[in-house]
Amino acid sequence: MTTGVGGAVGRRPPGGPRPASARMDGALALVTGAGSGIGRATAELLARRGARVLVLDVDGDAGRATAEACGGVAYQADVADQGALTELAATVESRHGPLDVLVNNAGVGLSGRFLDTTKDDWDWILGVNLLGAVHGCRAFGPAMVARGGGHVVNVSSALGYFPRATEPAYVTTKAGVLALSRCLRADWARAGVGVSAVCPGVVATSIIDHARFRGERARPETVQRVRDTFRRHGLAPARVAAAIVGAVARNRAVVPVGVDAWVGWLLAGLVPARAGDRLAVLGRV
Repeated sequence: MTTGVGGAVGRRPPGGPRPASARMDGALALVTGAGSGIGRATAELLARRGARVLVLDVDGDAGRATAEACGGVAYQADVADQGALTELAATVESRHGPLDVLVNNAGVGLSGRFLDTTKDDWDWILGVNLLGAVHGCRAFGPAMVARGGGHVVNVSSALGYFPRATEPAYVTTKAGVLALSRCLRADWARAGVGVSAVCPGVVATSIIDHARFRGERARPETVQRVRDTFRRHGLAPARVAAAIVGAVARNRAVVPVGVDAWVGWLLAGLVPARAGDRLAVLGRV
């Protein structure tokens, strides 16, 4: 699967070259969670690269604002609702034609040790972060596989491969997204469908403003410190958007974004489990 200058996303012959161009002229791309942050930056970049962009967000007003900014079409749905995404896939096919690029980006944050979080907390974050990606792949993947072309990007996180004692729910969802992506990549490659996992480190987006904090993590000083860290030291969403578009153009499997993400990725493969456990306990952000 590749994109070429002047051509939409299509099937790459097995063993064929992967052009470096990230042009996507005429490709139809859908981005979830595109009302703000990484999703909005990705929608805007895809539009600049020539794609026809569909914007999906649970916040209808935010989604419409992004669509207006990038010349796209907005849809409103909750990615945690499988039925809604299945219905959306049928609507997209009938109104716009076959989807070429799916970016499963929608996500929420939850900070708190395991015993401080509730079933409702877990249902919420699993529904959006992990099942949201599953639902997107279930809704749009079959047509890509049947057609023999397309690309899916699932936005994971550096915490998907580097655990933290204070973030078990978030880590679990993002590790699941990473595992899902690698499994689907292995499965769908024979059909000419690419699957990538993009794993950013800390990103300066509004996700932190809407995150849930539980237990000791809910102390005002802790919440403020975490939010300040995101705002002051987080990556610009545009950097992650560039990594997402690059992953599609080059059919990359796993793409860490940012120094912290790359360090974590390298350490995950090199650091013994016991040392990794100590680092998970010591993490402070």
